Amino acid sequence: MSLGRLNFDQISEPDLQSLIDTGVPEGISIEYKRGLYSGSDAGVKEFLKDVSAFANASGGHLIIGMDETDGVADAIVPLTGLDPDKVLQRLESLMRDGLEPRVSGSRIKAIPIAAGGFVIVIRVPRSWNPPHRVSARNTNRFFVRNSAGAHEVSVEELRVLFNVSATAHDRTRAFRQERLAKVSGGETPVLLANDCGKTVLHIVPLSAFSGRDQVDLERAFELRKSLPPMGNTSSTPRFNFDGFINIRGGVECYGYTQLFRNGIIEATKVRLTWEEDGEILIPCLAFDKHVLGVLHLYLDALKMLDVAPPLVVMLTLDGVYNAKLGVNNLTQYDRNPPIMQSVLELPEIVIEDYGSEKDYQRAVRPAFDALWNAGGFAASRHFDENGIWTGPR
Repeated sequence: MSLGRLNFDQISEPDLQSLIDTGVPEGISIEYKRGLYSGSDAGVKEFLKDVSAFANASGGHLIIGMDETDGVADAIVPLTGLDPDKVLQRLESLMRDGLEPRVSGSRIKAIPIAAGGFVIVIRVPRSWNPPHRVSARNTNRFFVRNSAGAHEVSVEELRVLFNVSATAHDRTRAFRQERLAKVSGGETPVLLANDCGKTVLHIVPLSAFSGRDQVDLERAFELRKSLPPMGNTSSTPRFNFDGFINIRGGVECYGYTQLFRNGIIEATKVRLTWEEDGEILIPCLAFDKHVLGVLHLYLDALKMLDVAPPLVVMLTLDGVYNAKLGVNNLTQYDRNPPIMQSVLELPEIVIEDYGSEKDYQRAVRPAFDALWNAGGFAASRHFDENGIWTGPR
């Protein structure tokens, strides 16, 4: 039995009991602690060592309130006489402030036990921004985990960890180029109409390249309303070879949202431009609404599918050569030049952790600014000084 295959929000006492019944031992992906870490320097450092060692390795689960014999779970020993909310807040604060850089995507919960008390379960994802060092209480040490437990890293292990992030980002860029070539060449899950350019949105969790993480496709189907095609509320959802797809209906296909089984999302929308008075225009307000209207939905769906951040958001506009930005209320000083590229690959945006819709707007603003730069403007006029999307002013 593996907790990693379970939806984190649904882990409960029977799942903990199953670890005992099946004799699951401690190893590279699980650690048992009978009691809560103390607030002393030694206790804090031990807790952060265990968390960072998971993040610097393959990720895993830290279970506090589970006894073991020779490393094998043998009894639930619930924490009692404590406020679970305060315990969670203390541990979350330690993880936030005591590790550098902060580990993104960790989950923590208190599981109530029928006989009384609670058990703490912490899910630590494999990090794609390692190495993480323990920086609390005047320490500066790096740890990693193997089947024997956590240990301080060697120079060679540290060198490998420093290369992980660069390798993951290189693979993300290579994936983008590969998919754009397929979209341009008509090698898409559904044949797209060839009409007035395309918007292509990619959301790539760096964990997708681990070769291990697979989303629950049945759960994805349940979340289909959070995975709509851009610019369309009606769609046809189905499973396909790559995972799960939501197709924009009609005689011809004008877009789809493909969720790959490794957690990557590719969303497309045809009819990016229109022609008016002999000019090709990109309607900026509609473009913003189509992208930002689904971005937070997609990210919320990935969170509910337990896809660990960080995630890279990449926006591409295909077929925009000689197009101008369609901007409302231009003055004579705002006459914008045409875009001289056929394909605009807007800058990559890294989402370090899940948040609110406004958090995502602030994060992706540089990509929208780059589009407006290409159209002859200093920045998008649809965001306020705090990076919140406001639409036309």
